[in-house]
Amino acid sequence: MVNRLEITVEVIIHTTEDRKKILDSISEMFEVNEDEFTEEKLVGHFGNPIFLLKTKLTKKRAHEFVHKVISKISKIQMDDFFNNLNMHFEGSSLFLRISKQDVIRKTVNIQQNDALKIKITMPVFKKSDLSKNYVELLKS
Repeated sequence: MVNRLEITVEVIIHTTEDRKKILDSISEMFEVNEDEFTEEKLVGHFGNPIFLLKTKLTKKRAHEFVHKVISKISKIQMDDFFNNLNMHFEGSSLFLRISKQDVIRKTVNIQQNDALKIKITMPVFKKSDLSKNYVELLKS
């Protein structure tokens, strides 16, 4: 399964935020460097520039990334995440959002707003195995 694992990480950076601090924290905590991200410039609600940074990790690198993230999340939050796992699927992909501000503080907390969006995709051939396969991945 690891050979077909794919992770997409997206982070939105507003012009009022310290881009270097955010990207340095991501690099330090998860070993994903700034030059691995593609950048798309967007326009915010009030016309202000917003930057969407995105990267894709595959195979062993994706597996290592997932485990670095999961290992830093509290057991209580992970238990809650597993108890509500079905709420985090879109198609056969699993979404995990972690606080961008907490990453800057070198901690990891699941949070829906102002978050790093992590999309985890792996082949699941039977829909009935979807939850089971992702739980196995995240707990391995």
